[in-house]
Amino acid sequence: MSADPAAPSRLPRQIGKYKVLGRLGEGATSEVFHARDEFHGRDVAIKCVHIPEYVTGGDDDGHYIERFFAAEADLVGKLEHPNVVQIFDAVADPELPYVVMEYVPGTTLKAFCRADALLSLEQVVEIGFKCAMALGYVSRLGLIHRDVK
Repeated sequence: MSADPAAPSRLPRQIGKYKVLGRLGEGATSEVFHARDEFHGRDVAIKCVHIPEYVTGGDDDGHYIERFFAAEADLVGKLEHPNVVQIFDAVADPELPYVVMEYVPGTTLKAFCRADALLSLEQVVEIGFKCAMALGYVSRLGLIHRDVK
């Protein structure tokens, strides 16, 4: 593994078997990369989780990572909805755990949150409807999505 969560400005060349193409985003708990899965011939998004400092160095490292990834690993290949990103793999690497997901090209809605760049009412309703359909789907599976974007 070439990624170093302590150095977010550095772009890893590879994560597992995936060639990193760029950085998609970063948050308090993770960093997301655009990568290439050569075996399947597709682009993927890889979410690398920052392991909290209080976890590293202790005897409970493996247990924490195992618990953290149990839910994600259970969802691999199970979510099939046009408005829900598919999860392809969850790798509980002790140094840099990561989740491999479907890559969806596009942009965020941040640029449209200004008075001079608002989307039309029809576009807002369409986006809201797709979000509601996706959340309804995962809710029927008994899941709660804690990071809706």
